[in-house]
Amino acid sequence: MLKSKVEIRNGNPCLCIDGKQMNAMAYTTYFPERNCYQDFIDAGYRIFFINVSFTTLPINPITEFSPFHVGVFEDPNKEDYTEFEEYIYEILHECPDAIIFPRINVSMPKWWVDAHPNDVYITDKGASREVMFSEAFRKDGAEMLVKIVNHIKNSDYAHRVGGWMLCGGTTQEWMYRNYNGDLGVGAKEPYRRWVKETYGIDNAVLPSREEYVYTGKVCQKSENAKRYAIFCNLAMAKTLDIFAETVKKETNYEQVVGSFYGYSLQTRHVLLGSHALRALVDSPNLDFFSSPNSYTNNRAFGMDWADMMPVDSIKRHGKLCFIECDIRTYLTTSIQEARPDEYPKDIYPMKNGVSVWAGPPTPNLSREALRKCFAHQITKSSAIWWFDMWGGWYKDPLLMSELAQMKKIYDRDILSNKTNVLCPDVVFFADEQSCANTFTDSPSICISETVTAMGKTGVPFDSCMVEDAKSVLQNYKVAVFPFSLPSEDGKRAMELCESMGIPYLRATVGHYKFTVDELIEFYKANGVHFYSEEQDVVYVGNGYVGLHSAVGGKKRLQLPCNCTVSLVYGTQFNNQTTDCIEFELKENATALFLIS
Repeated sequence: MLKSKVEIRNGNPCLCIDGKQMNAMAYTTYFPERNCYQDFIDAGYRIFFINVSFTTLPINPITEFSPFHVGVFEDPNKEDYTEFEEYIYEILHECPDAIIFPRINVSMPKWWVDAHPNDVYITDKGASREVMFSEAFRKDGAEMLVKIVNHIKNSDYAHRVGGWMLCGGTTQEWMYRNYNGDLGVGAKEPYRRWVKETYGIDNAVLPSREEYVYTGKVCQKSENAKRYAIFCNLAMAKTLDIFAETVKKETNYEQVVGSFYGYSLQTRHVLLGSHALRALVDSPNLDFFSSPNSYTNNRAFGMDWADMMPVDSIKRHGKLCFIECDIRTYLTTSIQEARPDEYPKDIYPMKNGVSVWAGPPTPNLSREALRKCFAHQITKSSAIWWFDMWGGWYKDPLLMSELAQMKKIYDRDILSNKTNVLCPDVVFFADEQSCANTFTDSPSICISETVTAMGKTGVPFDSCMVEDAKSVLQNYKVAVFPFSLPSEDGKRAMELCESMGIPYLRATVGHYKFTVDELIEFYKANGVHFYSEEQDVVYVGNGYVGLHSAVGGKKRLQLPCNCTVSLVYGTQFNNQTTDCIEFELKENATALFLIS
């Protein structure tokens, strides 16, 4: 198999395969029968994530959706890799130098959950599914992973496998089913053991789901409820780390392993399972972390599609951010149209073009959606996989031409030795442990309005974990703390700001979100540099600066110093040395510039 690792090159974590830095841009789809493999091969893409699952049971127990027709372990007596390998062979037939990343859904088949009544959780639909921190699940799941890895290692395509992605839980994103921490009989003994080990308290009692429901009171008073919130998030992280270590060992620690995790910047749920990135970010078993672009406001134009993870902390820990860019286009259809007669009419409705499942109405606006997404990711030096969820979303020469050009931009980017002359003045702190202090759907945990406002100030920002405050604060002029009930680490981060003389803005129970005007006033009072005065979205970093327009017309990007500026895409511009980039931009369009 190929040897792969994440290394720091030019100050950024980068994917290296067989010692050579690799452009980490990839393609995948849930519905491979509607794939665009050939289109992406022709566009120069070489990394393909191929889905494989232990089971055909739903990845979403609320909608009961599953993309899989075959589960490897559906028959306890015979492993079945037919669905998985059919598409590997299709890709390698057309592209022998393709690099395959198996994307494995670690979820137990029905025969297993039926045989383990003490290790399951009952969903709201009445189905039994594995408790995500069950020792039986960890043990048997790891054994099944070993079988899959060894099958692939012994296959005739093993020489083209370059890394692994581990998925599990709701929508394969390591979130608890129904977002409630798997509260139930199967959690009783694991929780009791953890409380005894951590606090020295015997016979801890499970809290009820009702204790996490927001009823108007903001502050969680129950110490037991707080403990379970901390426990269930750490327990999910431990399960993921165990599975990642399993794959690492089976591949002699010679291949990268990654997963979804760390959605602290977009959540409404205390018991999500994703609030323990601090326990994983330094694990030797995980090399990259993933999340989708934010779905806030149905991914409207004129706003930033922010990261769900604190990506700048992840990078500082030497990990790669591999972002899932499931960008809808005018070709995006309903799931029922993509696979007729397979899914009920009430799941993932399009709602006449106003739902998150609907794409822009035209090819040109679809191209602008791709450009908008790309500008954000390249300025964050994040890797990308284009997630063609129901298949066929990008099957248009205009869109594929754009995706081919983006691949070339990244190819040039990884070979350059540019200096990052422009860096954000603002750090936005994620405080994942603060979730234990509040309730699901409480204003204290719902920070999406503040995140959206941050993107409309004309000022770029970095996102970091409060646990990293000591190592990052010296790089910024100001800090923003959006969580109104901070954890102890969050409080220490604010105290550190005070001792270092760094101004900060913090949410409170009485003032739990910030408007664009409030943020602008704070920035101006503390010497933050404004790239735009028009409240357009500004992207800065990795040697690039970009602007996404809320309103069309003449635009100005005011740089903090003279720079050599060259156009990447989006407008008309003569390359020059300047501290002010002036250009015309249409409404909903994005312009990107290279800075040196």
